[in-house]
Amino acid sequence: MPENNVDDDVRAAIERTDTGDGPGTDNLDELPESDFVGFADNGAEAGPQATATIPYDRPVADFIDELSATGHVTHTSYRKTSVTLHHNAGRLSHQGVLDLWTVRPASAHFDVDASGAVAQFVKVHEYAWAVGNTAGNQGSISIEMANATLKPHWTVGETTWKSAARLAGWLFAEVIGERPSRSNLFYHHHWSSTICAGPHMDRIYDEVLVAAQVAYDQFKDAHPTSRPYTEPIPAEHRR
Repeated sequence: MPENNVDDDVRAAIERTDTGDGPGTDNLDELPESDFVGFADNGAEAGPQATATIPYDRPVADFIDELSATGHVTHTSYRKTSVTLHHNAGRLSHQGVLDLWTVRPASAHFDVDASGAVAQFVKVHEYAWAVGNTAGNQGSISIEMANATLKPHWTVGETTWKSAARLAGWLFAEVIGERPSRSNLFYHHHWSSTICAGPHMDRIYDEVLVAAQVAYDQFKDAHPTSRPYTEPIPAEHRR
């Protein structure tokens, strides 16, 4: 898209009031205790690895520290049991997504842009301010997707959604440990009153699910006995 549209789309996304995202609670201090346990393989305290991106087989741009600096994430880790897909409500770059979340109290674990490139903003086990629902933010890994067109259809390009579905398949294989299904691969509107991920994605949900399942099967076949991926958890966050 023309470069001068990027700032316009960020501004428009900032002004939206029907997003349904956010922390899902007015008092983060009242979040339920986490029962998640994650340690480095050698049991060592977390060092630089604490902000490392996932060991995906494709490049993952690292925005973790920059997102953390906004304060719009809760650094408590939870067991993840599902993946939730979102749309940007804009034709945003990874930087545009960060610019949006710097202003709006929201975040997600990943973003996939128009070219299918992946960026990580929140560690996979942490509580992103993504779905506007406490249980959803605790248990789901959120993947944002750039739009190809704006309202009313909010289409997402095939390159983008297929990349997001492949990433979801990896997350199910390497983090969650279950095959994607209708009971664990969701759109944002599963958790909150919102149209996200948009009517276009609603129409192609079956294709997205199949793509995620194919990716899951490929990743499991490649690593049939691998343990689920867990990040090193700083001592103060171990529960």
